[in-house]
Amino acid sequence: MTGLSPPTIFSFPVELTQHILSYCHPWDVAVFSRTCRAAFVLVYQPVDQYLWRQLHATHFDRPRWISDPFAKKEKIIWRDELTNRLKIEISLFHGPPTLMEQKHAFDMLITIIEDSSWAISQTGSSLNVAWLRTILNDSLLLTNLYSIPDSEDYPLLYARIRAYLALTVEYDSSKRDKRTLELLLGRRDKSRAYVYDLRNCKAENKWGPFMSDGGVNWVHVEHIINVVSLNIRELPGSWALTKPPSCLGPLNASFPTHATRPTAADDWAGVEGTWRRYVCFMDYRDLFAFNFTDLADGPRHPKFFKDPRFREATRLIEVKLQLIPFGKLRFHRLPELTSSKNVQCPPLCFTGSSKAVNGNEAAVEGFVMIGKDGIARWQLTSIYDGHAQWRLVVIFLLVALPNSLKNMVVYSSCGVQIGGVKSPMGVVGIWTTTHHDQDDPVGPFWLWKVDDNSPTHLMEFT
Repeated sequence: MTGLSPPTIFSFPVELTQHILSYCHPWDVAVFSRTCRAAFVLVYQPVDQYLWRQLHATHFDRPRWISDPFAKKEKIIWRDELTNRLKIEISLFHGPPTLMEQKHAFDMLITIIEDSSWAISQTGSSLNVAWLRTILNDSLLLTNLYSIPDSEDYPLLYARIRAYLALTVEYDSSKRDKRTLELLLGRRDKSRAYVYDLRNCKAENKWGPFMSDGGVNWVHVEHIINVVSLNIRELPGSWALTKPPSCLGPLNASFPTHATRPTAADDWAGVEGTWRRYVCFMDYRDLFAFNFTDLADGPRHPKFFKDPRFREATRLIEVKLQLIPFGKLRFHRLPELTSSKNVQCPPLCFTGSSKAVNGNEAAVEGFVMIGKDGIARWQLTSIYDGHAQWRLVVIFLLVALPNSLKNMVVYSSCGVQIGGVKSPMGVVGIWTTTHHDQDDPVGPFWLWKVDDNSPTHLMEFT
């Protein structure tokens, strides 16, 4: 009796074979493709995108730009989307990569983190987080990032990825994590010197972390994040755990999402709800001494912060916001809002309240709008007893207030939302006065959204 050849996977219908492969890891599928010509054709020359789309959907979040209303639409090639992500693993685990390979890896990491933030803001979960955690835990990415000299190529790119990953640096028993934290702590005085340098808050950079051409100065953003996050680490008790979530997820609670708090259909920025805000500042006498005297090899030398007598205050504030029509704004003119040409994401105006630990409460109002780079710009003004005391600006827009109101506004702030619109990581920036005099005070802030039922344990620590 003549024996029959046993059936192989190639005797199955192509659709069934691809469905089986879709349950495999992409690297295993790549190995399978090298077994014979038929396998290569099945994987890399398919008649449709089913296999690559399923492989991507199993291991990564849907790319943000597909469902993001203000993102540029184009045909998606799922094979490219997946292989571009896997190239990061090649760069990190099979290096050393070339300069261009490293740039590609960091650009793609930023995209993956923003995809993750978008997915979390919509559903409360993200497939990218598990992959990111593996990358950060099993590679020397963080240690290498904090070892790169500031004079290296692509300083804005490196600063941006460090800003996105700063809150993932934790201290545990591994020598690698200890080394990474030591490198981050070694940047603290330099970051303070940059943030509290009054020369970095001027008209040319819109009084915030921006370039003269209007782009985001990610070096400035990174220094802001370093100052605030390292201050949070030193807070006593449970306050050290009260901080914005990292790109790897929250510590003890779920992210605020549409599932946990319904929002208005037109609230594309997720404005409505409860927020927390850290504000940091130096004693004004220290700020003046740092900027205008020769103390500690000054002026403006990082050595100034080595003095054991130096103190930096950190204040935690609660903010609650709700949307209002344009015409209800008291401290902002309508032309500022109509400058945004984004039809799908029009400027949103809001009002609300702000509360600090000392019992001071303020009424707040402001607006949020989208820039050409897809980054949300926020502006927030706080009014105490009818007088505007604080104005927060995310990607700052200089406000032309009526003459009758100019003397009422005392403080303004500028910053950038990290991780994309609705990113749980929140908003960081710089506050200063609206007069913008040479010796006006400055300081960093961090604003992020929380669940409405989050415990209120406001504080001020020096």
